[in-house]
Amino acid sequence: MSACSRIGGVPENIRFILNGREIRITLERRGPSDGALWLLLPALSTVSTRAEWHDFADAMGEGCQLVSFDWPGFGDSDRPSITYNAESLRSVLRSVLAHLQRTDHRRINIVAAGHSAPLALGLAEECSGEWAQLVLVAPTFRGPLPTMTGRPGTDFNWVRRLVELPLVGSILYRLNTSRVILKLMLRRHVWVNKALLTPQRVRQQQRISRQPGARFASVAFVTGGLDSAPDALWWLAQTQQLQCPLHVVLAMEAPPRSKQEMLTLAGKADRITEIDGRLGLHEEFGRLLAERVVAG
Repeated sequence: MSACSRIGGVPENIRFILNGREIRITLERRGPSDGALWLLLPALSTVSTRAEWHDFADAMGEGCQLVSFDWPGFGDSDRPSITYNAESLRSVLRSVLAHLQRTDHRRINIVAAGHSAPLALGLAEECSGEWAQLVLVAPTFRGPLPTMTGRPGTDFNWVRRLVELPLVGSILYRLNTSRVILKLMLRRHVWVNKALLTPQRVRQQQRISRQPGARFASVAFVTGGLDSAPDALWWLAQTQQLQCPLHVVLAMEAPPRSKQEMLTLAGKADRITEIDGRLGLHEEFGRLLAERVVAG
């Protein structure tokens, strides 16, 4: 996937040090420089990309400045073989915020989807005094394997090490990103509308998942390696550190365990919105989400 417009804006490459290594992050801006500033954080997943925000960005119109970026290990950003964890990705978010604030001193509206929610919440005490609001869309704090099994992510370190192996890991990862597996994942957990699962759309998702180096960050996510904490107590405590309003968008068709975690977090929110979507509702219902977010 070459670096190009994914939300209808202008991409730029910025470089940060991650785990002692310089990496390139692709960031994209859309809209006037003097408009209200919105930072859109893509959900972490095997098919993560800032393009998830395209329909949302279209619906927001041209009166605000929208910024999104691909997390390291995903999308158009570098995908090196390094140790990916919540703190390393949070350090990138911290650097992106600093990068934006060097040229813009307005308060930032942050919209974080899925597993990017705890990454943003982890900066509550440190950074949220500079935020206009924090919108968490279908937030999750555990990766797929810990969520399905109820076991901690450390129990799946062996899976992560296996997939990271040069030859065997590549083969296993290709098997788990077959079109059949991806279609099953998307239908059960991500999108409500089955009509979205066209052969062309599934092939597109497969291309995203199979970019060179994509398996390292992807397996970290799946096994819980990107989890900020083992239970909901952590992110409930983080809400107490927020210095801005919290808006939680509930995915009403989310898998039961994930939905329960969202409901728990929503108990601490200043505002709650319900949308009949699953974990990918920010992509599937981007226009509706924009209407609901701006309406407040």
